This record gives sequence, structure tokens and C-alpha cells, in this order.
Amino acid sequence: MENLVKTYFEIFSNKDIKGLENLFSDDVFLQDWDILAKGKKQVLDANKNIFDSVESISVTLNNLYLDKLVAICLIEIIINNQETIKVIDIIKFNHENKIIEISAYKQ
Repeated sequence: MENLVKTYFEIFSNKDIKGLENLFSDDVFLQDWDILAKGKKQVLDANKNIFDSVESISVTLNNLYLDKLVAICLIEIIINNQETIKVIDIIKFNHENKIIEISAYKQ
């Protein structure tokens, strides 16, 4: 599962919507401080809106804690090579190794 998490952040940093589509379950759920999206289409649209609003975005994974099908990730998101946001992501997977839920919290 560690590799899946790293792949997710790499795909996100590359603003790769198709790559995210392959990682998400059909009923994926996303919630952060601004967004609440349910279902693959809504979550992909939310990610596309994020990607379209920035020149660049990159994620650095500082710490990763795994518990069965749940990953708790301490990350830094760097926007436009200037703004850094410290975030805690909780990512839940199903038994098919698809992401079913992402909850993100600013630190």
C-alpha cells in the first residue's frame, strides 16, 4: 500500500487526471477544507479545478503511517513553487487497492 500512496501523490503532482481516474473507486469520496465531492466524476472534477487554478503543484510525503487499508500521510503541498501548505491526508482503500476516501486537513 505504501507504493500506492506514493504513486497517488506523484500522479497528483503531475496533474494527471487520467492517472487519478485509474486509482479511484467509482464511489470515491473527497473532503478537504474547501471541497466535498462524492463519486468518481465529482472528485475528478474537483481535482481538475485545483490543477487548473495553479501553475504547478507538488506534494512531498514527510511521514506515512499505514493501518490495514488506511494511510495517514503528513504532507507538504507546494503551490506555484511559492506557497507551502502542511496537510494531513487520510486515504482509505478498498480490497481492490482503489482509493475510496480522501480526507485532508490543514495542519
